[in-house]
Amino acid sequence: MNYLYEITRIANEKFSIRSLKPYQILIMHSILEHEFENKEKRAERIVILPTGTGKSLCFLIPSVLCRGISIIVYPLLALMNDQISKLNKAGISCVCLRGGQTNKERRALFEKLRNGCRLVVTNPETLRTETVLKELEKFRVSLFVVDEAHTIAQWGKTFRPAFSELGEMAKKLSASQILAFTATAGEETLKEIRKVLCMGKECITIEGDADRENIFYSSYPVYDREEGILRLIRSLAKEQLPAIVFCRTRVETVILCHLIHRNIRDLDVRYYHAGLGRTEREKLERWFLESRDGILFATSAYGMGVDKSNIRTVIHYKRPSTVQEYLQESGRAGRDGRASKAYVIISERERLLAEKDQLLSVFTEERCRRRALLFLLGQKKSECSGCDWCSEKVIEKPKLADTAMKMIKKRPFRFDPATAASVLCAEKNPVMLEWPGRTDSMWGLEKENDQELVENSFLKMPELSYVEQGYFKRLYYNKSRVLRIIAVFLTVIVKVRGRLLSYRK
Repeated sequence: MNYLYEITRIANEKFSIRSLKPYQILIMHSILEHEFENKEKRAERIVILPTGTGKSLCFLIPSVLCRGISIIVYPLLALMNDQISKLNKAGISCVCLRGGQTNKERRALFEKLRNGCRLVVTNPETLRTETVLKELEKFRVSLFVVDEAHTIAQWGKTFRPAFSELGEMAKKLSASQILAFTATAGEETLKEIRKVLCMGKECITIEGDADRENIFYSSYPVYDREEGILRLIRSLAKEQLPAIVFCRTRVETVILCHLIHRNIRDLDVRYYHAGLGRTEREKLERWFLESRDGILFATSAYGMGVDKSNIRTVIHYKRPSTVQEYLQESGRAGRDGRASKAYVIISERERLLAEKDQLLSVFTEERCRRRALLFLLGQKKSECSGCDWCSEKVIEKPKLADTAMKMIKKRPFRFDPATAASVLCAEKNPVMLEWPGRTDSMWGLEKENDQELVENSFLKMPELSYVEQGYFKRLYYNKSRVLRIIAVFLTVIVKVRGRLLSYRK
């Protein structure tokens, strides 16, 4: 068999791809070479290629050409649905084994395999079911593929123990080749993948350049996260959509989605997390895949391997715990190769913790974001193709800082946070309409912002302090020595006055 000819033929006929990248050809060639020339020894390979570089083709094309069946294991239902949709468009027959299927449905699927279908799409929990394994043992298994293999290390020990049994399943099925694909993997992750899939043995590791040159990395400093995300999304131009905002929890996705919808009515926003029903998740996946200007608030349950190529902006509401997770999620942007942006929202409090957190230091220190990210992966880069530091576009202070400082420096001890926010946001309530300073130059400078969020920001600004006077907090600029002395006197006066009043009572 002329491997190169067959690979390019399938790529053209099934996937409408006229040219493949060198590393794709190398990986596919080695898979087919083992399939047709090495009949005895089992092969294990770990392939690390950045998001959006065509990893799935590296196992889908060989699966069409291999003599036995290929079993592809995915961690998420969204990923399975996306891949099945892609295979259907390509005219490639496949069988999907997942939870919730009846015995009758399963029998029909195994009959489909007996009639020539050679591709099985499944997840670890379904695969380890005794009846499923017994049926699959009747077939010759050429490829046992684990996509997004870093989840073995992330979820296998506690969250989803079935991941830790994948190597044993492959052994039971007598798979000729075991392939693990992922976008990013540190040494500890690789060690865990080898332990599970390769039974602790050394295996071939193919690693590509993790750099995504078309993504512009940037930090976005804020005092209050909600105020910051609202301001950032409002600033996005049309060409920076569609966008995805990654959140840590399900609750965050819902709260932030409603916040944006309440304040920016003309935007199409939705939220997505694993707690939604299957029908609802599938509906949301279809909406976002077809959307040209939508914004999706999602947990890490969305996006892993989902082939939406035109995401222009990825925002991290809170930073992930590892650089691998960050590059995996930020890599959802610009899979079509066009210029895209990745923002990380950084609070003032986080800046104090930067020395203890490697990923946090990348976005707070004065250095190239791209080179710092790649360095944490053990890779070196001599040039940067785009980040806020190298482009001299670093936002030194949150956007609200200049307006707030100007206001409080000019009028120390005059405003409490609520009144200051009302003035800036031009709150049109009866009390504020009677306020004599409504014609002031500061009136309405933040009129598009949310008053409550601006008030929260005032309370979190490290440059501002306040003198308490009953229920009011009179703001002043605490970097001024004179104002600090005045504040001390005012505090003493307020306390003495309070004690005198209580004494009289």
